Amino acid sequence: MEALDALSLYSVILDTDGRCTKLSPGAAALLAEGALLTLRLSRLRCSNSATAVAACPRTAGPIDLDHQLAPCIGCLTGQPLQADGRRCSISISDSHDRSLHVRLTPMPRHDREAFSEAAVLLVIEPIWTPRSAELLPDIAVILTAAEREVATELLGGLRPTDIAHRRRVAVGTIRSQIKRIYAKLGVSGVVEFIAKARR
Repeated sequence: MEALDALSLYSVILDTDGRCTKLSPGAAALLAEGALLTLRLSRLRCSNSATAVAACPRTAGPIDLDHQLAPCIGCLTGQPLQADGRRCSISISDSHDRSLHVRLTPMPRHDREAFSEAAVLLVIEPIWTPRSAELLPDIAVILTAAEREVATELLGGLRPTDIAHRRRVAVGTIRSQIKRIYAKLGVSGVVEFIAKARR
């Protein structure tokens, strides 16, 4: 966990029952705020005002979640680790311009020895964006972290050259990411993208 703390990640380790066994300091502070995600009786829960959508590896599509996040945690902790790199991505948002993305990944067996009973590593990515530039949760979960950042900047009105400059990457890289975003959403241009992806 110290290595994760050094990277300033919001990380949580869950046991096979879905209970939190370890929290990084950043995750503890974020969960203490309780705006979108809280910790109750050692279990993660969405706040009552939040909605959550997951990209489920079992159903291969988005699903709505209850406030306990049980379907995703159970999917990953209830079955033995497979070689397919199974993981779950959850997008949580509320009506106050707050959103975050949660990635759940099964702990490899060799890492489980370091953390007794550890089954799942959960990483929280807080995203604070203006409401006009916020992605729909079911769109956000199908994009990678980099694609979400580019998509959010597109929704905010930035052009590919501006995004490349802000992110300090080549314009070609941004254009490639935009093409992948469009392909995932089945759209052919920025107007269709905005109509489909904006909250």
